Amino acid sequence: MVKKLFFITLLYYCTCLNVIQAQDHVDANQLFCRVLEEGSKQPILYATVKFIGTNRGLISDDRGEFRLPLDLNTIEKIEISSIGFGTKEISVKELRKDQINIIYLKSKVEELDAVALVLKKKKLPQPSAEEIVAKALRRIPMNYPKTPFSYIGYYRDYQQPADDSYSKLYKGKGSVQYVNLNEGIIEVFDAGFGTDYFGDNKNQTLLYSYGRNATFIQDSTLSVPYDNDKKKYLKDVTISPLGGNELSVLNITDILRNHDKVTFSFVDMFDKDFMKNHFFTLEGLSYLGDIPIYKIGFLTEAKIAGTLHYGKGKIYISKENYAIHKFNYEMYEKDKEIKKSPLYAATLEYKDINGKMYLNYLTFNNKFQANSDHYFKVKKTVFDEEDLFFDVYFNRKFDKKTISSKKNRFKIEYTYKQEKINVKEVLIFDDYVRVLIDKNQLLSSPDFNKSTLKRDLRLTIKNIKDIDGNLLDKIPSVKVNQYREIFVQEVFPGKKVDKRLKVMNKYAPLLESEINPLEEKEKYWVNTPLKRNRNN
Repeated sequence: MVKKLFFITLLYYCTCLNVIQAQDHVDANQLFCRVLEEGSKQPILYATVKFIGTNRGLISDDRGEFRLPLDLNTIEKIEISSIGFGTKEISVKELRKDQINIIYLKSKVEELDAVALVLKKKKLPQPSAEEIVAKALRRIPMNYPKTPFSYIGYYRDYQQPADDSYSKLYKGKGSVQYVNLNEGIIEVFDAGFGTDYFGDNKNQTLLYSYGRNATFIQDSTLSVPYDNDKKKYLKDVTISPLGGNELSVLNITDILRNHDKVTFSFVDMFDKDFMKNHFFTLEGLSYLGDIPIYKIGFLTEAKIAGTLHYGKGKIYISKENYAIHKFNYEMYEKDKEIKKSPLYAATLEYKDINGKMYLNYLTFNNKFQANSDHYFKVKKTVFDEEDLFFDVYFNRKFDKKTISSKKNRFKIEYTYKQEKINVKEVLIFDDYVRVLIDKNQLLSSPDFNKSTLKRDLRLTIKNIKDIDGNLLDKIPSVKVNQYREIFVQEVFPGKKVDKRLKVMNKYAPLLESEINPLEEKEKYWVNTPLKRNRNN
């Protein structure tokens, strides 16, 4: 059975600090840090960085990296934490500018056998994975806020090539690690869990800054809304375009905030469908500081996923109050997991503030295919009505060997009757080609009309290549991953939206939204990815 996936409109620590020389482009006005696991030296994704003494903080990115401004004013220490690792405090004075500051965290987990042994000694029953998940679902109304709140965070959306199809188009033109990177500071106002994100006018978003980062490659052909057909699509997956608003797409994938609504396959409605669509395995205990958290893996039931796909992920649930701290979901094509990245993936994390769980970060990415505008094509054609020739200019240097002495590369037709007119000669210049028309044949045509000549003559060109071997007018299809990410920097329980401010249109591209002023804007900043050299 083939099923189509969808998204609905309405997812004891190390005490040393190492510093390495930066091989990439580090801003001299910022402190740049990278969080790694002590043993494996692998990056710790989405670690929480809290500014001690404040309610503010930020999140490391998918490389474990984050930036801090040099003028942190009263902030003396930061605390770094992540589920499954020990928490660590660092003095800001220890961090050095013009360097990449390496921060190590030590793993803090217990395997399932160790957990079972402790329970056996205490003569306590071992809850099953299903029992833990079921209890966590029942406790969502108690663990998450039903009253208004807001949060300010760093938001970005961007694209990354999924294979080498895109990098080939940009041969020699620099790194294609990030394409169409848009970023800014936003504030999301939420009327509380149980209210509809799209339907309730108290649920709004304000933009305090947002724009396209011109440091990275820009490609307008990849920025169009999803048509799920030819321009921008993913096979067997339907993605709601929402007018091109990537933040709205991202908000839909928050399965906790939208626990009573359909989100994406095969979580579907988290309350009702998640458990029956998957089977679960208790993998052990992870720790967030001293808080024990169940780590539970899950797989999609075969009868639900069908013959082409399957989903898998992990859910992290507090052992103390059954609050869901973290959720990760990945959807794959069957038999392609080893070589391929997921069709889409959602990751979210919530954190406790005064007994209620609030969003810490939310990420969602999906593959898509699109027809790129970066191909070999005719840039301009100039027709000389007196001497009867075409001058053809291309957008790239052409391979002269594919044109030389081959008049059959050019076809000329006249009027609606498509009368074939011979090409007398083709002259090749450095930056253009001149196609000479058989003047005698054209003038002797019974339909010849000089006043409509420019309109009625049509030149067709085929089988010409550029110097890189690309065929003229062959539109390439590229495979790209679309990312949307929000990293919360401060939460405001009880805060409501000011109706006098300019709210975001949930169904229009963010670049069309108006920007609002923000007091104390220096307290929040964008965590732009580090731009790397092409070979890094």
